[in-house]
Amino acid sequence: MRTGKAKYLQTAAYIMLILVFVLVIGIARNCGRGSSAPLEGNSGGDTLDIALIYGPSSFYMYGDSLAGINHDIALEFERQTGTPIRFWPVTEPGDALAKLETGTYDILASMPLDNILKERFLTSESVFLDRLVLVQLEDTLKGSPAVKSSLDLDGKKVTVASGSSAANRLDNLAEEIGGKIYIETSPEMSDELLCLQVASGSVPLAVVNERVAREVAKKYPGLGFNNTVSFTQFQVWVFNPIDTLNCRKFNTWFNSFQSSPIYNQILEKY
Repeated sequence: MRTGKAKYLQTAAYIMLILVFVLVIGIARNCGRGSSAPLEGNSGGDTLDIALIYGPSSFYMYGDSLAGINHDIALEFERQTGTPIRFWPVTEPGDALAKLETGTYDILASMPLDNILKERFLTSESVFLDRLVLVQLEDTLKGSPAVKSSLDLDGKKVTVASGSSAANRLDNLAEEIGGKIYIETSPEMSDELLCLQVASGSVPLAVVNERVAREVAKKYPGLGFNNTVSFTQFQVWVFNPIDTLNCRKFNTWFNSFQSSPIYNQILEKY
């Protein structure tokens, strides 16, 4: 039987592999482009700099190739509209939103739509659906009360990614249950990395998107994600607040694309 220490080391190694992969992808994007190539974003010209949140439902390494819902949709947008794009993998939604606001990136794909996001940025039509779930280690909760419902979150500390709508949802949930939920924001963790932290036992509870939790749980069966924290949410692409041209261009294209067989194939694939 694998020991708890072995599981922790395996998870830690997996986290490091993800971070190294994202770093290598970023470096590779800039190799061979000359000394004038931007270190991050700001490609200029007609090129759209798209920040893709690294995770199973967005941008991921499947076998020996890159894929994901947002990744594949972006490639179709480039192919069908002739718009040159450049990918920038990101693991910190909060940092990516800040860089989107200052113009380093043109688009961030994707985020769950909420009122705070709509007030701060321009957003696309709903690209796909997801919802927030609570992740916890089910096999380590024997002998202690598991979080079986939202009511059990009263007095608990829950970790969320920086910039995630999960923090706002948990604040509202605390009011609904008439209790207190202690929210810890992790500025260096994406949803996937948070799941891995829970799997390693470093973080007791976290709230992430269900698609991410479902994929991570395939490798870590002890990771539970059956407690939903939100209703189904619209996942949208986020645009710089003054970039009405590209936002309108994408929405016009996507309104047609979502009725195509290719779009349905992408959703079924992931």
